[in-house]
Amino acid sequence: MRRIFVALAACVALGASAGACGRTSLLALSDAGAGGGVGVGGGGIGGAGGFEACLSPADCDDGDECTSDDCEGGRCEHAPRDDDGDGLRPIVCGGIDCNDLNPAVFPGMPERCTDAADNDCNGVADCFDPACATAETCGCTPRPGGEDCQNGVDDDCDTIVDCFDADCAGTAACGCSASETGSCGDGFDDDCDGAFDCDDVDCRADPQCACSSRVEVCDNRADDDCDLLVDCGDPDCRGFFPCACEPPGSPERCDDGLDNDCDGRVDCADPQCISAPSCEVCVPEVCDDGLDNNCDERIDCADSACIFAPSCEPTPEQCNNRLDDDHDTLVDCRDPDCASNPFCVLAQANCLSPKLIPGTGTYTGDTAGHVSETRGACGGDAGEAVFYFVLTEPSRVHLDSRGSSFDSVLYVRTGVCNSGREIGCDDDSGGESWSSLLEFSILYPGTYFVFLDGYTIDPASGANEGRFTLNVEIVPNPSEVCDDDIDNDGDRYVDCADPGCATFGPCRNCARGAAPGPEFGTAACTDGIDNDCDGKLDCADEDCSASDFYVTECCDGLDENGNGIPDDFNCRCASDADCDGGQICYTHTSSTCGIPCSAFFGSVCPFVASGSHCNAATNQCEF
Repeated sequence: MRRIFVALAACVALGASAGACGRTSLLALSDAGAGGGVGVGGGGIGGAGGFEACLSPADCDDGDECTSDDCEGGRCEHAPRDDDGDGLRPIVCGGIDCNDLNPAVFPGMPERCTDAADNDCNGVADCFDPACATAETCGCTPRPGGEDCQNGVDDDCDTIVDCFDADCAGTAACGCSASETGSCGDGFDDDCDGAFDCDDVDCRADPQCACSSRVEVCDNRADDDCDLLVDCGDPDCRGFFPCACEPPGSPERCDDGLDNDCDGRVDCADPQCISAPSCEVCVPEVCDDGLDNNCDERIDCADSACIFAPSCEPTPEQCNNRLDDDHDTLVDCRDPDCASNPFCVLAQANCLSPKLIPGTGTYTGDTAGHVSETRGACGGDAGEAVFYFVLTEPSRVHLDSRGSSFDSVLYVRTGVCNSGREIGCDDDSGGESWSSLLEFSILYPGTYFVFLDGYTIDPASGANEGRFTLNVEIVPNPSEVCDDDIDNDGDRYVDCADPGCATFGPCRNCARGAAPGPEFGTAACTDGIDNDCDGKLDCADEDCSASDFYVTECCDGLDENGNGIPDDFNCRCASDADCDGGQICYTHTSSTCGIPCSAFFGSVCPFVASGSHCNAATNQCEF
């Protein structure tokens, strides 16, 4: 089963009440097999008169992803897909709407600078959109309580509104079924009782749930839990005997049932054993007998040898059955097709479905069964839970995992979840039960991804996983401390250079009898005065020699390295006004002056800030 979201606005436009529209806005449409409905007669309950009779929208699925199928007055209605009701079809269906889950987003819509959405579909949103250059404020502030599912507002700043938002699936506002029966594999809590699919008592008799309570036995050559993976080929056996191995291991023996060489493959499943006498029993895979014929720990359609078998035709990915239904090598929540599936949203197990941190608070969950997809510089080999928060103002941020049930690791990346720059990683600084702690005295506006990870997978006791607690404190616009060498308030000015510190004792008239100020720009870096009173003068001040890459340059207006570009990201700045000669201030990364990144041959951004890229709309490097 798969869900699409039907526009609440369209429902209200037909004259129904907001409450009634809320309860009917989530419609279950079947992708599974011909007919796709629950009624008799293949495509519905049948009926005379040339129309499709129906009892519910599920009876009306026509198999076309680009139509909205509904049941109105007992008849099926099919209309061009326009989920958000803004009158425009989505790009995937040949239209021009770049976000069909938000009625305030389409080409020609004026940019709103405070809603996180790319309203005009030009590829950039809010502060990064040139249309917001003169706006008094920009950037979206998430509502602390998360998404309100029936107010027509994108409360959590994820650009998806009300019942379109996966956070609202399985809520009374967006429709609940009387029972989970008949929908035990769609990844939705259809009856809103807090239990998904096979975890719901309504699904105990469902055939596809028959194996859900079984545990994989890791040394019996059988697929105990019905995920088509056998013994050490099953992720459930990671770290457990006989699938555990102490690196670097030893050469593989092909008849002892152990993973001797630590490659995750045992005996005949190990390529080293392909010609071993003990593996002569292995034969080509038969793709429909439920056996691991070729001894590679994969059965039938999970085996790459069966990719072209008629019985293994790809089907749409079902997001919680532990099978690769669409044969793209990505299973369940690791498949982008499942990114907005509520089951995966609640699991928040990877960068496809991170959970929003709207503000200060405590966030809990469970990493049991999560497969490791990322790790931090200080550890993280077990499965993780992924969060993100968006700062619209400079903020002090505290994160810790106190209260978690396992040896945890915290690390934070900025910009891009999977590959963004890691700005902090901690293993055991939390002070209790191997908890972690990260303190950021200041983080500038932007998007940050938080990973609460398990430190390792122990050969004896298995993975560090289970119930976790993430404690978060976000303090916007903290006050400047005038003697700690830190930009506490996020305005780029440190200590005496900050206007708020001008009357602080040691800062008063400290610049040769004058009031202190920032050592920004060529004038301040060549005047022979320690303008910011940090004890470092002109080019000896890191504000005048700011680049870690172009180290032979100084902020003096000259081209010391002979590449035709004066200063080369060595002049610290807070705005374009601090830069000379047509250069701009790279406010989204290094806070240094440089020519527009789009003017370089090749990419300069890795040298400005590792992990950043050149944004043609802003002409500067961004994460």
